[in-house]
Amino acid sequence: MSRTVRRLGLIIGLVSVLGLTATSTVTGHGDEHEGPTFEVQVLKDPVAGWNILIVTDVRFAPENVSTGNVEGEGHAHVYVDGVKVSRIYGMWHYLNDLEPGEHEIRIELSNNDHTPITTGDHVLEQIVTIRQPEPAGPVSTPEPRAVPADQPIPAVSADAVHDPAGGFNLRIALDNFDLAPVMASRDPVEGEGHGRLHLNGEYVTRIYEEWTQITGLEVGRHEITVALVANDHAPLTHDGAPIQATFTLDVTEESLTAGPGHDHGGTADDMGDMGDMGDMGDMGEGEHEHMGDMSDIGEDEPMEDMATG
Repeated sequence: MSRTVRRLGLIIGLVSVLGLTATSTVTGHGDEHEGPTFEVQVLKDPVAGWNILIVTDVRFAPENVSTGNVEGEGHAHVYVDGVKVSRIYGMWHYLNDLEPGEHEIRIELSNNDHTPITTGDHVLEQIVTIRQPEPAGPVSTPEPRAVPADQPIPAVSADAVHDPAGGFNLRIALDNFDLAPVMASRDPVEGEGHGRLHLNGEYVTRIYEEWTQITGLEVGRHEITVALVANDHAPLTHDGAPIQATFTLDVTEESLTAGPGHDHGGTADDMGDMGDMGDMGDMGEGEHEHMGDMSDIGEDEPMEDMATG
């Protein structure tokens, strides 16, 4: 049994202990295929949306996205009902609530240049069918919570890194705070939680990893905010102010266009209206986190193309 499979077993065990619902677990290929292992779980978040968990031997390398291929590293693409909605830059990824009903989620492992990773003629991709339940009603937003005086004060910094294929990726750095996706929507624990990405004051998605693709950008000036929240989604504060990082991003037509040799089927402004993904507007309802660093454990209209590369 490979180290990756053993590690997935440990993660699945923890998921089971926490009572999270796994829609499916799939394996990228059987023992007859040589190459990277690739296992996926799609987990229903207790509050809203879905958490995608990927365990693979491929090293996630967002710092090298849209550059030359390096064997053994890359990222993943996530498709909803056949439409690419984002890239995945780490073990955990959050997918907002969709329209009620059945949806096909496809995860594809990709090289740095966005070509599929293959083993022989076999593309490393998985398809999972999920059923989005009817909304149970509005979800209340937890009140902001001050970090206790006897605890280290978390801090976050953020910047946008231009993508050679067009668009931008968000990179964050944290102090005194651990991303803990598997604990999202659960009881708070000091010093852990996840991030919330806001674009021009509007909530976009949860942040489970150091790197996140920024979607929905158009030409113009944009305010990007990353706020830290506890496991139960309560915004964290210190001295009455939210713990967050905000910066301004000037987006030009040129910055949204793929450079020479980086034409991967659309530019970053093909993201369309994020509302097409379902109920993605007022998501102040708590949201999930991820498991943190697991390396030590071994959205009625058709959606537009929502991601480049």
